[in-house]
Amino acid sequence: MERKFSGGDIVRHFKRETVDPSSDTYLYQIIGEAEHTETGEMMMIYRALYGDKRIYARPLEMFMGETDHEKYPQIKQKYRFEKYENRQVYPVRFTSAVTDEGVCVRSMIVEYPEMNVEEIDAETFSVYMKSFVAYGENSKKPYAYYDASKPLEVIDVKTDGAKAEIFFRLAKAPLLTWLKEGRNTPAKLEFEIIQNHPVTLRTKDGRVLQMNADYTCACKSCKDLENPELEQFVSVKDEINYQFHKGTNHKLIVYFHGNGEGDLPVKATENNCAQILANRGGCAWLSEAKSVFGDASVMAFQAPNMWYFALKDHLLEPCYREIMDVVKANDIDPDEIYLAGISAGGFMSVRMIIAYPDLFRSAMITCPALDAANARSGSTDAIPTDAELAKLLDSKTGIWLVQGKTDSAVDPELCAKRIWNILETDRSVQETSYQPSIGSGFTTYETLNGKYKMSLYETSDLHEITGISGDKRQGGVIHCAEDYDCDGVYEEVSYNDHWTWIYTFRDDPMDAEGTHIFEWAETYGRE
Repeated sequence: MERKFSGGDIVRHFKRETVDPSSDTYLYQIIGEAEHTETGEMMMIYRALYGDKRIYARPLEMFMGETDHEKYPQIKQKYRFEKYENRQVYPVRFTSAVTDEGVCVRSMIVEYPEMNVEEIDAETFSVYMKSFVAYGENSKKPYAYYDASKPLEVIDVKTDGAKAEIFFRLAKAPLLTWLKEGRNTPAKLEFEIIQNHPVTLRTKDGRVLQMNADYTCACKSCKDLENPELEQFVSVKDEINYQFHKGTNHKLIVYFHGNGEGDLPVKATENNCAQILANRGGCAWLSEAKSVFGDASVMAFQAPNMWYFALKDHLLEPCYREIMDVVKANDIDPDEIYLAGISAGGFMSVRMIIAYPDLFRSAMITCPALDAANARSGSTDAIPTDAELAKLLDSKTGIWLVQGKTDSAVDPELCAKRIWNILETDRSVQETSYQPSIGSGFTTYETLNGKYKMSLYETSDLHEITGISGDKRQGGVIHCAEDYDCDGVYEEVSYNDHWTWIYTFRDDPMDAEGTHIFEWAETYGRE
C-alpha cells in the first residue's frame, strides 16, 4: 500500500528514537508537496515543531524512503519519516453568545492539566464548524446559508494558567438554521479542531514543552455550548411551552416571540428554545433590563405553531392560566406583570391585552404584525377590528409601540400606526426626534398623560417590496451599532427594517423627558 502524507500531518524522523520522547525534537508538520521549478523533481515541504521551527524541503523520494539501517543499526523505525500517532488528546468546550442576529459560537476553551500556557496565538488553531438542518424538508442536509469551508475567524486569545480561550468573531457561526418551513430551529453541529503549530507549555517543574495534540469536542447542538445567560432558563412543558427564569424579586416579564421562533405544527420539534436563541428577546431581561427591573422572573412562551392562531386554536386562555400559575407559585405581585412582544408576538400581545385588560402594568410592543394574521392563520377574524382595538383604551395597561417607518415584513400603516391612531384619538400628542451618532434616528410620539407612546425608526436604502396581501410599498434597512469583533469599537451594521426589536431590547426608544422604554415600563402607573 502506497504511503502518503497530507498537509497538517505530524511525522517523526527516525532520530526521534534517540531523544527524550516527552520533547518535540525531530517532530515535523507536513505543509505539502511541491514541484521544483527548474528540474521538475517533486519535493516534500515540512516544518520543524521544535527549535526555531524552520521550514525544510527534501526530495519526495528521499523523504518517503526507508531508514538506512546499515548506517543506523540501532534504529527500529522502518522509514525515514513516519506518521506520529502518539499524541495527547484534549477535550475542548465551546461557549455561545446570543446576539442581535441570534445565538452564535463565541469561544473555544482548552485546558492543559498540570501545566501553564506560555504561548498561543490566533494562528495556533483552525476551527471548522459544520451545521446541519435538524427538522423539516431539508432535515440532515448541510445548512445552505452557512459556509463550512472556512475556519471560524479568531479575534482574540486569552490564557489563564492551564486554560486557553480562543474567541471568534460573533455572528459568523450561527447555531440556528432557518427552515424552508419558515422557522428558526437549533442546528445539529460538528466541530473539527486542527492545530497548526505548537502551544508552548511550562510544566510544574519548570520544563518548557512545545505541545502538538489532538482535540475532541462533544458539542452536538447549541444546548451543549456554555452560555451563562441561557443557563438561567429552564424549559417548562405545558399546554403552551415556555422557558422560565425564576427571579429573586416579585416582578414577572412575559415575552411573546416572533413568527420564526414558533414550533412546527402540533409541537413537531418540541425544541422550546428558539424563542430565547433567535435574538435578545429572552436574554435582554436578564442583562440589559436588569438594572431597571432587577432580577425579575421571565416567561418566554413558544407558540405551538403560530401566534396568529390565538383565536382559532384558543391560545389566549392557556397562556393566561399559565401566567397565573407562575404568579402564584413564585410569589409574584399581580401589579408587577410586564409584557413584551415582537412581530407575531406583538400581535399576540395586543390580543392578550384585549382579552385580559387588567393583567399587565405596561407593554412594550414592537412591529405588531396585525396585517399578517388572517393570511397566516387561514381565518377571517384573526386581525383585531377597530372596535376590538378600542378596548385597549379601557385597559389599565400602558403601551409603547416601536416599528420602522418602513417595514418589509408587516406594514406600519396597518400595524403600529393603526393601533396608535386609535390610542391617541382625542388626545394631545407630543413629538420628539432623536439622532444617535451611530445607527438610525427615531421619532417618539406620546400622549400627554404618558400612557401611550410610539417610536418610529428611520429606514434607508428604500426599494419596492410586495406585502403579504400583494400590495406594493416601500421596504429598506435599519442601522445599528455593533461590536462583533469585541474590540470596544462600534461599527454601523444594517439589518432588515423589520428588526426594530433590536432597539427595544437595547432600551433605546426614548420619550421627550429622556425616559427610556424600560424605565417607563417599570414605573408606569405607580403612584
